Amino acid sequence: MTDHFKTEQEIEALVNGFLQQTLPIKEWTHEAHLTTALFLLNKYTLEEATCMMRSGIITYNKSTGGENTPTKGYHETLTIFWIKTISDYLRQNNEGNLLLLCNNFLKSEYASRDYALKFYTRELLFSTKARAFCVEPDIEKADWLAK
Repeated sequence: MTDHFKTEQEIEALVNGFLQQTLPIKEWTHEAHLTTALFLLNKYTLEEATCMMRSGIITYNKSTGGENTPTKGYHETLTIFWIKTISDYLRQNNEGNLLLLCNNFLKSEYASRDYALKFYTRELLFSTKARAFCVEPDIEKADWLAK
């Protein structure tokens, strides 16, 4: 599997585009979400990175014409799930520079779009409740989510 990024500057440009709300919507992919969270967690505390992701996604959605409603846009459970998954990955894999961390994470099983469905049923994960509040997994418990 090839690397997603060739330079740290590419990662920084992606994150800056997101934070400044200039990133084209077609570039705000699953991988871009994960990369942004990893970048923020590598630079800030878990609490700071979580606040930045939460407010950043809500603001970015609005700035690109998207919505944050009970059925679209920002999703609290997924945001917390991913930020804690990436935080746990970083605790276990302190393997050097940002470029290596991002590329290795994106190639790992943890970055799979369906990874959260290992822990949550589709019904619960895509419920209005899970979108509004962080809910506990209903399939498999994840120790790192409780931290």
